[in-house]
Amino acid sequence: MAAFLSRRTLAFGAVGATLLVQSCSGLAASSASVKKPSSVFEELSHKLRAITHLNRVSALADWDQLRSTEAALGALIARAEAEIFESERDQAVVREARKSYDRLIKIPAALAEKKAKLAASAYAAWAKARAQDDFAAFAPLLAECFAVAAEVAEATREDEAELYDVALKEYELCEELFDEVQRALKPLIARVLASPHQPSANTLAPGAGVGVGAQLALNEQIVRDLGFAHGRIDMSVHPFTTSFSPADVRITSRFSEGEWYQGLAGSVHEAGHAMYESALGTSALPVDAALSMGVHESQSLFWERHVGLSRAFWTYVGSKVRECLHVSGTDDELYSATNRVTPSLIRVEADELTYPMHVIMRFELERALLRGEMDVDALPGAWRARMRELLQVDVPDDRRGCLQDVHWSSLAIGYFPTYLLGALMAAQLAHHMRADMPDLDAKIAAGEFGPIRAWLNERVHRHGSVPRSMDDLLERALGEPLKTKYFIAYLTDKYTELYRL
Repeated sequence: MAAFLSRRTLAFGAVGATLLVQSCSGLAASSASVKKPSSVFEELSHKLRAITHLNRVSALADWDQLRSTEAALGALIARAEAEIFESERDQAVVREARKSYDRLIKIPAALAEKKAKLAASAYAAWAKARAQDDFAAFAPLLAECFAVAAEVAEATREDEAELYDVALKEYELCEELFDEVQRALKPLIARVLASPHQPSANTLAPGAGVGVGAQLALNEQIVRDLGFAHGRIDMSVHPFTTSFSPADVRITSRFSEGEWYQGLAGSVHEAGHAMYESALGTSALPVDAALSMGVHESQSLFWERHVGLSRAFWTYVGSKVRECLHVSGTDDELYSATNRVTPSLIRVEADELTYPMHVIMRFELERALLRGEMDVDALPGAWRARMRELLQVDVPDDRRGCLQDVHWSSLAIGYFPTYLLGALMAAQLAHHMRADMPDLDAKIAAGEFGPIRAWLNERVHRHGSVPRSMDDLLERALGEPLKTKYFIAYLTDKYTELYRL
């Protein structure tokens, strides 16, 4: 579901375990570099670092099994809040500790245990149902997933008008932005699909005798050029990124004997995640974690789309692809083929123009399910109808329909929107980068990616979780909150030119 294992995701996952280990085995004293805290803030920071380090070793310990330790951390946070900090960073350390802690203690232990057990059983049931194309077998557990997600939302609710807003708040709010995107892209997609000028995809097949080993070697060369320097790249069934520390971030991608671009796109995407993780601070405090899932997606999508799908990128990489994969297409033919619009049944295989509709549809359906406006049994039919309406695609079975994603079986209700929010932010960053760097395309074509990384480090990476939200980060970096106009203009201009609309 997530393309990377986030330090933020795990930041409080073993709080109880950490405090217990500290008291029983002297974890805090095991490092000579850790000094005895001289203030409340240093004591809190000390414990937060210990939590991070323990999570890097093992994510097996569970907060919900060790809740008896929570009072000690809560009291320490309260003491820290009573102090006055001149540094915004120190203020953010305490703020983020409070936010994570409060969310956890609002969820009763019985509900947390119920959620954890359900996620485990629901995942196994989903995997089996997907393999057998048997939605009816999974439907009862899916209904329970949404019911428990509603319970969690109710437990953590503050002043939100409805439960789905609570679910979105864990990630990012988005409803009005998505309405704007849908209104703009639906007619554009129709015009693109109706155009007589359709690019050929013939260049996407590797030459005879080219295996996945050659693809992996080429992908490693490319991501190293981009700036992925602190880790390794391997093969897996689904691409992902794991961060053990800023100095050790690892990525995987998947490769096919019959098609080479999906592997390259996955590698560049994951390299974007990895370069963000590598550029974060090294304090091991939550404030040096990624700001949000949406911001993380913006970094991977910036590299995948605004660099990797640009015409200039194929000037840089075209000769490498031809030499290593025995592909015969010219740079322009490779650019056209990799940007070809073909509505897909599968979200993760969708092109950048139709992908937003996949996200918007899932956003609409999960909102209706959580609100109680639709029963789970109606999901397959609603999925088919919406795919036909948005993308003119007929869904032949549930395996390639409403059973294709793992998210709902993991109770990650509200997660899907982060993919589109990341795309919006990536386009906004790209617009402002071009204003600051008029020769951006020339740099990409020449393989000079250092200035791009430096710009992103300055505007995004170095801030970590000091900003309160994506909008706060963008206000600091660009002087404005998240807007849809850059994303819409990027897609409109690009595909109008490519399809000669």
